[in-house]
Amino acid sequence: MGFAGRGGEPSYRGRPDSQIRRKLAGTVEELDALLDRTARTLEREPREVQRISATLDELVATLQTHKILGTEAEWREVVARCRQHPVTKLLHEDPFTERAFAKPRGYPGDAELMDFIYDVEDGRPPPPASPLGRVLFDHHIRAPASLGVRSRRAAVASHIDRIAEERPRPHVLSIAAGHLREASLSVAIRRRRTGRVVALDSDARSLEEVRASYGGLGVETQLASFRYLLAKDRYCEEFDFVYSTGLFDYLSLRSGRRLVAAMHRMLRPGGSLLVANFLPGVRDVGLMEAFMDWNLVYRSRHDMIDLTHDLPEGAIKNVTLWSEEALNIIFLRVTRQ
Repeated sequence: MGFAGRGGEPSYRGRPDSQIRRKLAGTVEELDALLDRTARTLEREPREVQRISATLDELVATLQTHKILGTEAEWREVVARCRQHPVTKLLHEDPFTERAFAKPRGYPGDAELMDFIYDVEDGRPPPPASPLGRVLFDHHIRAPASLGVRSRRAAVASHIDRIAEERPRPHVLSIAAGHLREASLSVAIRRRRTGRVVALDSDARSLEEVRASYGGLGVETQLASFRYLLAKDRYCEEFDFVYSTGLFDYLSLRSGRRLVAAMHRMLRPGGSLLVANFLPGVRDVGLMEAFMDWNLVYRSRHDMIDLTHDLPEGAIKNVTLWSEEALNIIFLRVTRQ
């Protein structure tokens, strides 16, 4: 089992008493002062990129500390104070932050938002924004969490290509596929070296984009929730690779275990499944929850192994864990016997 050890666990293992917590996280008055300073910087110097970045970094670090060290009640108070502060309106000039908070498709990390993160690599222009919004947008899509998302896409594309080298025309299933942007990076998909490639998602608009972008490469789409796959007769032993990259960030342990078991049933002998999840202690966790209303289920390496609880031991060839370069996202790969 391989794993890049840093980032596998929360950076803080215990929880100090209330007095120490207040000292480490800072007082409510200190938080208010930081929000005031941030607002003044954003209002007065929207083109001072370095100054804005430094201010945002301080805000991100402070909110992360409050999130990690505070109780749930204390953190709810922090979130309420942030959202009531005028700085929220300024931060929402960033199209990334505003879309996550507004949830036009009913959930924060929709496929359009993911494209904001990928566009910086793919050469597509950023969304329209005010001068301040453009500075904020650039800061967020270059943050470690966004770097991790781009690394996640590259890892999936590389895995598809590797399987296509090992197996003739492998069948591939992506669960909660979004816009399937890993297909843009996969040589095997673009050169038609795969067999069936199925993009399953519950968002019809996402699948429309998949068909427009990759239908010509033979990619199929299926409109369905992941729950559709939990029945034991769905796609039994039909695929060489089954993966899901963003879905598990929102699943409970029970749902995650059930889905991993279903994914395992879909594999042909020797096939593999891959799931990805954000690690605890992500730098941007406080900012995401306070200003984007974006709440994830974070998992350590032990939590990821726990997802395999319902798999029969005799049907597992190997289990591998690793994290991407930014140490924000962890991967679990299970190969069927």
